[in-house]
Amino acid sequence: ESYAATLGKLPMVVPFSEKLFEYLNAAWHGDFSKVLPCLWYDGGEITTRARSVYMDVVSRLYAENYTQQIGDWCRRHQVKYIGHLVEDNGAHARLGYGTGHFFRAIHGHDWSGMDAVLLQLLPGYTSGIFPSSYGPIESEFAYWGVTKLASSAGHLDPKKQGTTFCEAFGAYGWQEGLKLMKWFTDHFCVRGVNHFIPHAFSPREFPDPDCPPHFYARGNNPQWRYFKTWSDYANRLCHLLSGGRHAATAAVVYHAEAEWTGGEYDPFEKVVKALAQRQLDCDVISIDSLLDRNQATTSADGLQINEETYRVIIVPYSECLPEELLERLNDFACLGINVVFMRNLPRRGVAAGQHAAAIIAKLQANPLVTVSEYGNLAEQLLAQHTYDIRTASPENDLYCYHYVRPGEDIYFFINGSTFKAIDTQVIFSQPDCPVGYNALNNSIYQPAFNRKGNETTVEICLEPYESTFIIFSTKHNELAGVLPAPPLKKNMRPGSELNGPWQIGIATAKEFPAFKPAPQITGLGNISAPGCLPSFSGTIRYETEFEWQGTSGGDRIFLDLGEVYETAAIALNGQRAGVCIAPPYRAEITAWLRNGMNHLQIEVTNTLAKQFGDNIFDRSMPQEPSGLIGPVQIWRMPPSQAVPSF
Repeated sequence: ESYAATLGKLPMVVPFSEKLFEYLNAAWHGDFSKVLPCLWYDGGEITTRARSVYMDVVSRLYAENYTQQIGDWCRRHQVKYIGHLVEDNGAHARLGYGTGHFFRAIHGHDWSGMDAVLLQLLPGYTSGIFPSSYGPIESEFAYWGVTKLASSAGHLDPKKQGTTFCEAFGAYGWQEGLKLMKWFTDHFCVRGVNHFIPHAFSPREFPDPDCPPHFYARGNNPQWRYFKTWSDYANRLCHLLSGGRHAATAAVVYHAEAEWTGGEYDPFEKVVKALAQRQLDCDVISIDSLLDRNQATTSADGLQINEETYRVIIVPYSECLPEELLERLNDFACLGINVVFMRNLPRRGVAAGQHAAAIIAKLQANPLVTVSEYGNLAEQLLAQHTYDIRTASPENDLYCYHYVRPGEDIYFFINGSTFKAIDTQVIFSQPDCPVGYNALNNSIYQPAFNRKGNETTVEICLEPYESTFIIFSTKHNELAGVLPAPPLKKNMRPGSELNGPWQIGIATAKEFPAFKPAPQITGLGNISAPGCLPSFSGTIRYETEFEWQGTSGGDRIFLDLGEVYETAAIALNGQRAGVCIAPPYRAEITAWLRNGMNHLQIEVTNTLAKQFGDNIFDRSMPQEPSGLIGPVQIWRMPPSQAVPSF
């Protein structure tokens, strides 16, 4: 048994009972026992339908008698039923580890949910299969698929009210600090998560080997004192992405049925990836929803399900699909909705006979039904004007989530890369003045923009790990020209470099704030290098003094720390100037800088991986350096750069 277990291909758990025959016979319209061997062996043309009937019946019974039954009991007793399913490595459409059909099983829940633990998701692992201590990981599903499954269910089921939670952060090892947690938070929120349940607390004695990291760790986690910086950031994101509705132009068909048939198919996440890398958002829609004429309706604006409206339906490549779906897709196209099949139209239907061939012929003749390759999909949608925003340059790591709240359109952007900056222009179909919001430092700013007709072009510059909101609202129009410009790296001039000498001390989490000298550390650099302090976990304090001759002309002054591993707290002349939990490690110091001598203190805190990293979780994670690598520089932002313009 494995996550990849599939009828007829790899051995899969096959639930069975005498009662089940009644349901199977009714769905088969005859004696199902005669085709029962088809679940394991190829019996010719009837095999496709036999396996489809079995999976269809069992997945419905699973949902009805498990999650739906629990949810109904909870709702009768005024309790919310929340949780997540096992959908790892594509098991959402299989039995054994999976439930047979993600959307049927999650329907009984009051919130949609997912989890991300055991090293399934890592920055940069966007395609292919990679090994881990827990077996092979299908990174394309983990990176592009699972979060979209969960958030789509949250958007489409009225009782979930747009709520999707993620159980996250546990079982990654002590190497996972606040920097990676910030990256995870952005990754999930830009795909529709708006609640978090941290899988990262333990009441046991330290060190507990079960699924670290543990945030507090009985006072032993040195980054715990900065946990509030992350939690405030996560709360701001979740607040802004709740209480309204998601807006996307594309509906991607969830086709568990294509896998059940035993035919060749592409997983839905291939479509999600092709869209996301061109800033085209989507929801994943089950075939059940599309066939339900009360749930899926049409209007002049497109396909409508719950509060969502889609202008295009995209079908991942499938050799075989149910005839009912093919008929329904043709109906949608006849009503003016674009339908795109990836790679090719299906070759056959589930039932034997010529019925499917006639439907496929109708689809081929329909002018609003097209075929696309994955590499051409975005261009095709742009040509059909089925998009929300577009960028002036290709940006594979720029991801966007459009959320509508009363009176305002909110666009959340993240840079999914950990090493490459993004500098582009984004064109919105919005006539109002844009306002930028940095949720990490809780500040608003005026991005550079220009307007032409009903379109507004906005400059988006994000360094690795960065995110921003761009918000449009008529109530913000009076702020144009009043707000400060964003402190963009390209608008700053690197000034003097601070070369020390540095006074350096160290303290573990239990010792903090009592620092002791560290003669092994003679300056900036990786303190985890051999011959230095390779096993030290805690905080390294760097102190120095520098002379400042004064600021002229209204320059804004920033301290840039260069490379840091991994949390930095900056104090200038005894005043806290900022806490950085992820790149860029930069803080404005204008208010605390004074003429003459200035005292600078930088406290850099690493993770517990250096001291307690010999475990199954950390052995699968790359080890990073520790300490302040630098260079530490003072940067100026002249007032001429404070006027947003192209």
